[in-house]
Amino acid sequence: MIRVVCLAAALFFSFTYSFACMQGMRMLSDGTVIARENQSLTIPGGSVLVHQNEKVLLRLDSLWKAKKDITYLTDYALVLVVNGKYEEAKNSYLELEKAKPDQYTTASNLGTVYELLGDNKNALTWIQKAVQLNPASHDSSEWLHIRILEAKIGGNKFMNTNFLLHTDFGRDSMPASELSKTELQHLRKALFYQLNERLTFIHSEDKIVAQLLFDLADLSLLTGMNIYQVNDLYSMAKKYGYAGPLWERRYTNAKQLSQKINRGQAAEIPLHGAEAHTPEVNFPWAIILSICFLIFPVLAFLYLKGRLNSHKED
Repeated sequence: MIRVVCLAAALFFSFTYSFACMQGMRMLSDGTVIARENQSLTIPGGSVLVHQNEKVLLRLDSLWKAKKDITYLTDYALVLVVNGKYEEAKNSYLELEKAKPDQYTTASNLGTVYELLGDNKNALTWIQKAVQLNPASHDSSEWLHIRILEAKIGGNKFMNTNFLLHTDFGRDSMPASELSKTELQHLRKALFYQLNERLTFIHSEDKIVAQLLFDLADLSLLTGMNIYQVNDLYSMAKKYGYAGPLWERRYTNAKQLSQKINRGQAAEIPLHGAEAHTPEVNFPWAIILSICFLIFPVLAFLYLKGRLNSHKED
């Protein structure tokens, strides 16, 4: 019994820790919060940037100049990005590169800043360098960032699923793919990561974001994600500018699927090929596990009390 209690408690703490890992806040070295990250694992939303006042910038700049500790210059550059001062941020990151060359974070942030400034060629150069320095960065999804920049440089004819994702989902009302479910899941994860980062800075119509959101909806449908979240993704794609007959077919199909599920006429979302997957159901696991955790000490107490009483009787 005690072993069961200990095992259950260990499982509870492991789940609690995994939930805690999902609580993301980006901070400066002194603990100042500069961004609150999106908590959803299915709907990309970007981070909410926390604007800093000029006193923070003046303090960090003074500390950098006085101590020449690159921690302060790194924080200074980050605050400049958060405050939308991209040209100044670019200069600070170039200064960082000069002070301590070939750092992945510097190269990656320089690439992002150049892209925010509309200089996609320099952005591509620095993101490629970042990938060379750390190929596994951003959950190994930066290959997609490179494709996005190449598409932006190449023009509208490259802003499509084939070029961006190296695949296609057909033209029917239900997306289809020759990729395995595992390959589709990996692709969806990379796409979600890149969109989640990108939506921190893009809040209006954008051709690439619209295309990628539409692709994410297709991938979510193909991998059996919650049908209502699929509908939300198709709606987001339209909000960012995706339109046309294919959107109408896919969105109508997804809505019909959700209506059938609501009426009990369908319990599963059809996947590509012969596979089928039950729609994701979101249970309040944290609440359930918390209740269990509160019950376990009571059970352990009663068990131990019973053992003590039996010893006294003996």
